[in-house]
Amino acid sequence: MADPSKKDQEIIKQVDRICDSPEFKAKKRLCRFLRFIVDETLSGRDKELKGYVIATSVFDRDKDFDPEHDPIVRIQAGRLRRSLEIYYLRKGRNDPIHIIIPRGAYKAIFLPAAEVNTSQRGTIRQVDTPPQRSTSDPTIGVLPFKNLTGDPDKEYFVHGFAEELAVELAQYEDLIVVDCQPLRQSSSVSEDLLKNAQKGNIHFVLEGSVRLEEDTITLVIKLIDLHNNEQIWAERFQRNVSANNLVAVQEEIAQNTGRILGTEYGIILQHLSQESLRRKPKQLDTYDAILRFYYYETHMSRELAISAMNALEQAIKTDPNCGIAHAMLASLYGNSYALDAPGSEDALEKMVSLAERAFKLEPNSVRVNIIYAWKCFICNERERFLEAIDRCLKMNLNTPLRMGSIGFHLSLYGEWEKGKELLDRAMHYKTGYPLYFYGATMLYFYRNHDYESAWRESQNYQIPDLFWGPMLRAAVLGQLGRFDEAQPEIKHLTSLKPDFKHKAKYLISLFVKEDDLVQVIIDGLVKAGLKIKNKEMILEKF
Repeated sequence: MADPSKKDQEIIKQVDRICDSPEFKAKKRLCRFLRFIVDETLSGRDKELKGYVIATSVFDRDKDFDPEHDPIVRIQAGRLRRSLEIYYLRKGRNDPIHIIIPRGAYKAIFLPAAEVNTSQRGTIRQVDTPPQRSTSDPTIGVLPFKNLTGDPDKEYFVHGFAEELAVELAQYEDLIVVDCQPLRQSSSVSEDLLKNAQKGNIHFVLEGSVRLEEDTITLVIKLIDLHNNEQIWAERFQRNVSANNLVAVQEEIAQNTGRILGTEYGIILQHLSQESLRRKPKQLDTYDAILRFYYYETHMSRELAISAMNALEQAIKTDPNCGIAHAMLASLYGNSYALDAPGSEDALEKMVSLAERAFKLEPNSVRVNIIYAWKCFICNERERFLEAIDRCLKMNLNTPLRMGSIGFHLSLYGEWEKGKELLDRAMHYKTGYPLYFYGATMLYFYRNHDYESAWRESQNYQIPDLFWGPMLRAAVLGQLGRFDEAQPEIKHLTSLKPDFKHKAKYLISLFVKEDDLVQVIIDGLVKAGLKIKNKEMILEKF
């Protein structure tokens, strides 16, 4: 770069100020990323700031780097944006220059502080001017952690971990991460903090401590519900550390904590869902309806589906511009149609209308895009389905439910290897996922004639109200020649779906998009002793 102008010098000083701050001191890789983006922008090469250039120049990737298979640049860009947001909410609140990395691009924008508006500050909200929100909203603040290492020089790590955790939690679409800085008179949940937090409309806070003994670091993290000052979760993380892996350990624990707390199966949403179910219908608001949907997805029953559907129907009347509520209601109608539930005659038409409306309202929502893809899947719109999935894969798939849902539908549309890889990643996490995922993993082995592995997978598909579990187990037992064991499964199947033998091919084809695989499933059911009518029935098209 040529000799910098006075303005450029001020920007470079601002970068130094950022990288010397507690928020960035432990994040050498993010600082390198930030300096590269700023240098390229100041040099007039911002149009060349593509994922490939950044991956090879900043993150030491090889020349054969493929962004479709290695999302490191997208992930680190999101982390950099959120770390900058935290910095400017706290340490950099009064800095003269704000550096912003806009979404959808990698170039830097430099603005005088006076020109930065609230909407440009992103997803971590300040508590001193809180929006009015429902008391059931998942607002969460992260308090500074106690330094029990015995080494004041490790304060940067202790401080940095709390910041990393706030950044990680901010990635979850369903959480609202609130800046607790104005409340931080101490690092414990005192009465004053409780009062101030409730005024600031914070529902939960995380507090913790860090201890270091020789080469072992121990973190204790607690989640407190401020509405009743109740500790609802605590975890102890212990890791071996060295100078080389300290930051990696910090990131890994933050990611694990995020998955435990922030996913659809996570502690926070499940806790709020239980609260929502205890409320009377007249007390329901939009977010309560959303919580009921999550509770249905994680516990699946006909009764819960009806409860969520009624709540969401009311929600879109009172909040007609909420895309998430429209999408979730679309999903419920789609399930009703695809499972041939009683009273589902107009469910497909409703699903299509609601999913299209949701996408118009919130086209950048991960959840909305996944449900829109589900709509395309049900309607046999393969090209639109793949386009929607491609959009989803470019977003932040940080929960097992979202990642696994994409893998599930990709697999059943014939993209088995890519879908199974996503399912394996989603099911590797210990934070929970729906049992219907085993339908796709079972069929992965079934279609490869590995019936023993298919049988093992099918035994995990235990959802009481769904006929698919016993249907798949009966089919694989038929292929294995285990006729006697198949009879209870057939009895269970026909008790859940008395008309199954009359519409077997139609029902299976609503989910399984490969005709050959549909026929092999039917073949297994026939071998198991199920008398299927109209085996060659033509699939009704939408």
